Order: sequence, then C-alpha cells, then structure tokens
Amino acid sequence: MSAPSWRDPRLLVGVVLVLASVVLGARVVSAAQQTASVWALSRAVGAGQPVTAADLRVAEVHLDAGTSPAYVPASAELAPDLVALRGLAPGELLPRAALGRTGDLTSRPVTVPVTGNVPRGVEVGALVDVWVVRPGDPSGLADPAEPERVVGAAEVSAVVTGGGGLSARSGADVQVLVPQDAMAALLQAGSDGHDVVLVPLPGAGAAATGARS
Repeated sequence: MSAPSWRDPRLLVGVVLVLASVVLGARVVSAAQQTASVWALSRAVGAGQPVTAADLRVAEVHLDAGTSPAYVPASAELAPDLVALRGLAPGELLPRAALGRTGDLTSRPVTVPVTGNVPRGVEVGALVDVWVVRPGDPSGLADPAEPERVVGAAEVSAVVTGGGGLSARSGADVQVLVPQDAMAALLQAGSDGHDVVLVPLPGAGAAATGARS
C-alpha cells in the first residue's frame, strides 16, 4: 500500500480542519481572558441620591457584547446632576438604566421618624410597607380604627440615626420613596399625630438588588 501523497485531497482537507480548530480555539481562549473595566458601587446609594465618584470603584468583569452596553464603563465620567433612579447595592455593577435626573423619579422622598431601634432589615435599598396606626376613641365609645397600609413596597432611600443634625433624640429618620398618589394620606397621618410604622418585606434587602461584581 502506497503512502498518502501531499496532493491527496483528503489529507489537505484534514490539515485545513486541524488548522481551523487551532485558530478557533485560540480565539475562544483569548476572548475568555479579556475583561471590561466598568463602574461598580462601593457603598449603597438610595433612590434619588446623587451618584458620585466617591460611591464607585473600578471592577474588571467578563461581559459579552450583548450585556456590556448595559453598564457604565469606568472610562466614562458621570454628570454631576445624576441621581439613582432605584436603590443601588454595594458591589453592584452600575447600570445605565438606573441613572437619571431628579425629575425622572416617579416617587418622592418622605421622612418617617422612628423611635427606638430601627427595625431589622430597614436599610438603604430595602423595601418596606408603610402603615398608619390611628389612636382609638378616648371616650371608649367607638371601636379603635384598624391599622391601614398606605404604601406597599416603598424603597428606603436614606437612614439617619439619632434624628440627624444636632438632634439628641434616640431612633432615626428613615426616608422612604412614596408614590405621589399616596403622598397626601401619609402626610395627613403625620400631621394628625398618628403613628407611622415601617414593616420590611422579607428578602427585599439591598443585597438582593442587581448584578454584582
């Protein structure tokens, strides 16, 4: 049996296939080793709060061509008037869709004073139900009003312990984002001196939000 000739088409096709597989494998390995530099959150930022360089760090991540445009590259400078349109968690990659101007927000921040310890789970980026508890009739002739949930799944945008400023009272001021159609009821409850209670939603903390590096 004669040895195969270099002019044998089958041998030439085999050589071409081997070379093609080597080139393709090299490209796949090279692509897998390439990373993109994007901004990631170094600390929590609540909805409506400014997003600045002090809140960010550079993250080297693997992103495909379809995913990469969704995040802000580390080479981009952020405009000074940008705010977070939703809560951003530490370690989360900075999405373009989560940035905007104050006028883009569909809710408005309302401060709820909390006496004593802040309930566990009430933190920046967490979701809470806002309940109003009205006092009963002092005469005792009428049944006490049932608590009313005025806002469901409101996002916590800030927590200032001690009341903030020069206040010496205990507790905290918790800022929550309230839809405009519920604003009047919540403000009226505060004006009437009714108790406003925040109830955190289980599993809805800031750490559960968004992609992480």
